Amino acid sequence: MKTILATDDEPSVREAYRLILNTKYRVLLAEDGPAALKIIESTHVDLVILDLVMPKMGGLEVLDEIAKRDATIPVIVVTAIKSVSSAVDAIRKGAKEYIIKPFDVDELALTVERTLAGQQKDIELSMLREADFAGFESIIGGSSALLQTLALARRAMQVDSTVMITGESGTGKDLLARAIHAGGSRAKNPFVAISCCAIPEQLVESELFGHERGAFTGANEKRVGKMQVADKGTLFLDEIGEMPLEAQAKLLRVLQGGQFYPVGSTKVIEVDIRFICATNRHLKECVEKGTFREDLYYRINVLHIEMPPLRKRREDIPSLVNHFIAKHKPRVNAQVQRFTPEAMSRMAAYDWPGNVRELANVVERILVMHSHEREIRPQHLAGIVTPSAPQQHTALQELEGLHLEEAVARVERHLILRALEQSSFIQSRAAEVLGTTRRILKYKMDLLGIESNSSENAEVG
Repeated sequence: MKTILATDDEPSVREAYRLILNTKYRVLLAEDGPAALKIIESTHVDLVILDLVMPKMGGLEVLDEIAKRDATIPVIVVTAIKSVSSAVDAIRKGAKEYIIKPFDVDELALTVERTLAGQQKDIELSMLREADFAGFESIIGGSSALLQTLALARRAMQVDSTVMITGESGTGKDLLARAIHAGGSRAKNPFVAISCCAIPEQLVESELFGHERGAFTGANEKRVGKMQVADKGTLFLDEIGEMPLEAQAKLLRVLQGGQFYPVGSTKVIEVDIRFICATNRHLKECVEKGTFREDLYYRINVLHIEMPPLRKRREDIPSLVNHFIAKHKPRVNAQVQRFTPEAMSRMAAYDWPGNVRELANVVERILVMHSHEREIRPQHLAGIVTPSAPQQHTALQELEGLHLEEAVARVERHLILRALEQSSFIQSRAAEVLGTTRRILKYKMDLLGIESNSSENAEVG
């Protein structure tokens, strides 16, 4: 039987609650706020009915104190018709429902039943999410889009097949790969990560497969490759779409037979590796263009998991913001406690082209810039997370009349400078924001005359 705590300073109202509800529920009564809080501290309560106007402690204050003790307890507030605004304030503070005095018996019974049913659904959903998130503690959020991804990832934990993780840059593909390894049968063995776009093309094979001394110019000593280091464990190949075709052929042989030759060696090395690959590219298109082997594509695309972009899981943004506040606050010595609801709404409305990585950088920047503020308000976000439509329109107008080549160059320059500024001019991060490789970004920067430490204005024109 569910337990309901009814709080009102009028004895006749308390008695009415008891008579109406005690046939279906266990009813506890309290004459004021302190008495109600005392009961909550000593007894399990499933629902609180709370009058907003009481002596000793007002209903809104009691509501705050209930949340401090147990935020999962649903509260129905009761108010007079002239105080409806207070009921609205209570809803904003977390109350589930409100009833206006004098209330109808059936209305009270239905409101209690509806609130308890909603609470049961919340509990079941919470349990489902906890089960889905077990082993994924490093991945923040609880949106349906993320839960679907984690359900596939949990399946990947239970098998030893090759996994392909796709998704835009900054979505957390590397975190998902680590979680899959940590929850699988190889968890006690090495997890080795390699970013295929961060290694010069001529050194990719050496990095993956190792090399013998003298195998090429500069190979002054023998080197063990990542493949050998990952033996019996997991090798995470990030941005596999950037891997050169020659290295792709050797990787295919490892996937097919678990064997490879280090560069410059005639001795075969045998390995037992679980492969997890990731890319922000459409590999099927790369296959059609001839930049990615079709046989390798089918070999690695056994279990496909899509990491959703942040704009498709906006409900996770408040949790992520709070996570990054807690993470960065001690390091930058900030006093920030929270984002106001208005500021958080603005964060949730932004599209986040750089996804979670961009969000983390923005939160850190805001903490640094406004370290003495206790609350971050909308004005603190100006120019950071709110694209200016009028400025974009003006910028497009400035391109009118230009030849196509010059217009494209101006737009590319604008986008590159903006990405560099967002990434503190760290080129590898800027390349990820732009969805390209560091090599291509450097080529474009040289072509457009953008200095590596440029501080130019990022406006078009």
